[in-house]
Amino acid sequence: PSIYSAFSIPSVTSRPSPSCLQWSADGQLFFLSKGSVYILASLCCTTQHAQSSHVRWFSTMLDFNPRDVHSWAAASQAWGALALGSLDVGLRAIACSPSNLTPNGACVAAILSTNMDLSLWHTVSNAVSGAWVKFCEVTPLVIQLATREPCSTAERTVRSQTVCLVWSPHADFNVVPAPSLNSSLLVTGMRAGTLMLVNLTLEHVVTVEVSDEWITHLAFSAWIPVKSGESEIELAYGTACGAVGLVRIIQTLCPVSSSSGFSPDYTIQTRVEKHDITVFQPTSTGITALSCILPLGQIVLVRATPGIVSLWSGAPSKLGWSGHRLIRLFTQELSVGSSSFQPVSGLHYAHGADALLVSLFDGSIHVIDSLTREPKLANVSQHPGDLTSGALSCLLRSAFARTERAKVSRLDVNRVSGLTPFDDSSVVLWVQESAQPSNFDYKYDVLHENTLVGKSYYSQLASAMLMFLAQTLLRDVRWSLTHKFPASGETPLHLLRPIFLRSLDLLELHPRVVEALLANSKTCPPAPEIPPWGGAADDPQLRAELRKSLKEHLFGCDVLLSLRLRLSLADFCWASLRHAADAAQRGEYNTVAHHLLQIVSAITVRILSRHLSAVVGCLQDCDIPFVARIAMQAAAPGTPPVLRADGAALLEKLSAAFSLEAGEFERLATKETCPACGLDIYLDGGSEATCPNGHSWGRCAATTFILSTPMLRTCTGCKRKVLLPPSSCRRGADSDSSARTTWLPRPARSWVVEEFLEAVSRCLFCGNNFCSIF
Repeated sequence: PSIYSAFSIPSVTSRPSPSCLQWSADGQLFFLSKGSVYILASLCCTTQHAQSSHVRWFSTMLDFNPRDVHSWAAASQAWGALALGSLDVGLRAIACSPSNLTPNGACVAAILSTNMDLSLWHTVSNAVSGAWVKFCEVTPLVIQLATREPCSTAERTVRSQTVCLVWSPHADFNVVPAPSLNSSLLVTGMRAGTLMLVNLTLEHVVTVEVSDEWITHLAFSAWIPVKSGESEIELAYGTACGAVGLVRIIQTLCPVSSSSGFSPDYTIQTRVEKHDITVFQPTSTGITALSCILPLGQIVLVRATPGIVSLWSGAPSKLGWSGHRLIRLFTQELSVGSSSFQPVSGLHYAHGADALLVSLFDGSIHVIDSLTREPKLANVSQHPGDLTSGALSCLLRSAFARTERAKVSRLDVNRVSGLTPFDDSSVVLWVQESAQPSNFDYKYDVLHENTLVGKSYYSQLASAMLMFLAQTLLRDVRWSLTHKFPASGETPLHLLRPIFLRSLDLLELHPRVVEALLANSKTCPPAPEIPPWGGAADDPQLRAELRKSLKEHLFGCDVLLSLRLRLSLADFCWASLRHAADAAQRGEYNTVAHHLLQIVSAITVRILSRHLSAVVGCLQDCDIPFVARIAMQAAAPGTPPVLRADGAALLEKLSAAFSLEAGEFERLATKETCPACGLDIYLDGGSEATCPNGHSWGRCAATTFILSTPMLRTCTGCKRKVLLPPSSCRRGADSDSSARTTWLPRPARSWVVEEFLEAVSRCLFCGNNFCSIF
């Protein structure tokens, strides 16, 4: 099989770890080296003759300053509080938050240095390929919390020193629409043996004492909804002595009794329960990796120590085994540096193959299969296409020989510092570096260059294997379109990335892909029941409540997420066939995309019309153009009957409130002025507007108003453009609303439009993030 990627990354050495190479929920690949963090955005392409696929990368870096460190020696001179990482400050670990946490709907990166300094980073304008900036130092907060404890100075210092960290996903509360709340938790393991839980706003949740040893490793399972409004997750922690324990984190939605808005208000109550048992007992060697995998949805803990992989499954178990299993690795003689005692650089559970892939720093891969029945090391292939340790190790070695400039010999070691899946079917990514341990020439030792390689781990593509991969691809398509919940915050670019890579296989399965895209596509979410606003029209809470309710209904519905995923996939297939000889297939995808686009638009307009009907009594004259435009779109011929009924009801309420005739409403709703010549332009339902003099303008994908300003944001997926919200203005906080929205077209200068633009944190049609230059 072809090599999908071979991207050179010039950097110093990196620390082998399963988190050295990881995906964010926005679809970016993070690579952690000793002194830098590389953020890579992938673009799946096909060759000119459409014979193979490959991945191109756009890279950027975090501007980490090694001089900006905390002096732990100034706080305590005790031996136990010394930070040896301050002698040569670098980067130790990184944890990516779930998406949709920042104002532009992106994720946050938590960076831990070797000096145990913790900081938070995010993007400003472009969530996919833009620059990252540091916006918060967490270390001062940790020190402040430690000073509250009645203990010695040395103990307070070690309580402030972070050794490891992990960020949980958003909790799934099984509530529709999903509440617009940040339920993710940043958990840090401290030198004092404590676990500290904080959220994005650095609000301290709880600190739990679990050990007398350093907490060196952390791993989360997946959130499991216990009942509506309550979800739980398991957190595994590893200590410096090799022991592993578990704590259970339970989050509960608590309704706010004084809530009087359009949707219920909640607060999150978090409690932590410590398990009495120790999952893995201490060992004489330290832990090199800790992970939690979910075969058949059952929690299986994986602890890696030099030469040994230990597994644990609780009882009762859905699997064919429970308790402890110990898998002893063996050395695969690939080079002079081969050893089974090398640290683990990657852990990946392939669901389709029911196999755990364990990569070591020496470039070898060890396969543990049959995790749903009885785990064992896969050294011999029982059936064609089975994954074995020797075959995958040779695959990595052959890719190393093909991607290196010089001829590879047994003296060259392909050090793999990180391995992660590109999809769950057959393609993995790893970062490799050539090394010669027997060469003591300092000139060779200072040359460091890492290479990001992507390759399928199936080396023999027989007809049976091709059929299996085709079935796996269709399974991935159906699963991605129907089993994703919006509370996770993952973008469609991230969810559909594995499918985009195999575009050639996707197009060969054309009839079945179209069938999957159209299956249950006409299923609409229940109409939102929005009560009329009961407060005063000038109540400042009105704006916040309208914005929150719009955001929850537009982006917290699983049906809308499924439709957006289908639309993104249909658009991708249509674009992939732009050079195809068969125009019929491309036209069929265009028809499917148009059908899905109409459904998404109808649901969006219905949500808007229901909310606008609830605030008719609070509208002013300047709000009429936008509200009337939505009402006219909803009541237009050809729209679904339920939407026409909502549009007619909204028009009736507007007529009663403002005493305007139907013709006047239509004029206010459809008429705009050409920014160039001043002639009238009327809304015709297209994505562009043209005046009688031939001046052409684009339209906002959210409000449909004319775009004549650079104050825009562009979708990173479908490239649609939307006006910037007022909060993006970089002027002083004391600026009034009219001064902060001068870039909006005159008919759009309405508080309703402002709150709608604030609620549209992602694209209404494909659900991806926006990028802007402001």
